[in-house]
Amino acid sequence: MKIEILGQGNINDTYVVHTEEHSFVLQKINDQVFPDPLILIDNLQHLSLHLSTLAPTTKQRWEDAILLPALDGALFVYDDKGAVWRALTYIDSSTCLTRAETVEQATQTGWALGHFHKRLAGLDPRKMQVPLPGFHILKNYLKHYAQICKDHKKNTSKESQFCKQVIEENREGALLLENTLSRKQNTTRIIHGDPKISNILFDRESGRAVTIIDLDTVGPGLLQHDIGDCLRSVCNTYGEEAVPDTVTFDLTFCKGVLEGYFNGAEGLLTPEDCDLIYDGIQAITYELGLRFFMDYLQGGIYFKCNTVEETLQKALVQFTLLQDIIVKKKTIHKLIQQISL
Repeated sequence: MKIEILGQGNINDTYVVHTEEHSFVLQKINDQVFPDPLILIDNLQHLSLHLSTLAPTTKQRWEDAILLPALDGALFVYDDKGAVWRALTYIDSSTCLTRAETVEQATQTGWALGHFHKRLAGLDPRKMQVPLPGFHILKNYLKHYAQICKDHKKNTSKESQFCKQVIEENREGALLLENTLSRKQNTTRIIHGDPKISNILFDRESGRAVTIIDLDTVGPGLLQHDIGDCLRSVCNTYGEEAVPDTVTFDLTFCKGVLEGYFNGAEGLLTPEDCDLIYDGIQAITYELGLRFFMDYLQGGIYFKCNTVEETLQKALVQFTLLQDIIVKKKTIHKLIQQISL
């Protein structure tokens, strides 16, 4: 048996276990982030059961990552400290990217998310629980942010002031998606919750997307949040570890992601859904920048980091990206309208 650290995730400790018979992913759920790890296990069980009933719908290689039982049939195990561990499918002959380098990679990332959404379309959102309290509810994050600011009034660095200014100036636009859909019914569907490019696995030989991983955040939500997060991640071509001054929203990659997504989703979205995609991009970029900045103010308690300043840099990247997204709003809207037809 051979055990290796797998990936560079922000949250859970993840390993790949190689045995003579097969390989699998072994993961310890971070209970500092997920207060009730058994919600994740329950969600993954529903997801795995649903996906296991579906026949292949594409000629392209695709392998669903699903929950694997222990030898005694249990879906998880406790270690001697009470932490919850679970096993998942290991997708062989695959690799992940931290950023897109080609339009084809952007297109494949969009296709993978669209294909994933299509496969989840028959799963009743009422069977799944929200994995994180208040996840993707921007009003809740803003309330928490207001409280944190009261406790950190002395933080007056130039970078912190920039973050605070972007948060205040773009609050209304970031809340537009949430406010619009709160007035409508039946808008909740099953989403991935964190479909950044590093959570897409690509076949090593063909370079095509083969699955989507990191399923802890799968649950009820808004498709526009997922599509927006995918675009946010892929179209920042310098990656999330970039120097803030180099960050832009690449429109060529945006076109590729959208073409891939609508090809993979195969008519899943209505025209009304499509009209709100831009709002999803703006909302999720703002939200992630806000969450990074909040984590920085609290000393780096959520996202894994070597130093707390890393979370500040990540916040600066997201807020710089947000500003460029807003500048390119009309062009992004036009691309969505043209490609979704």
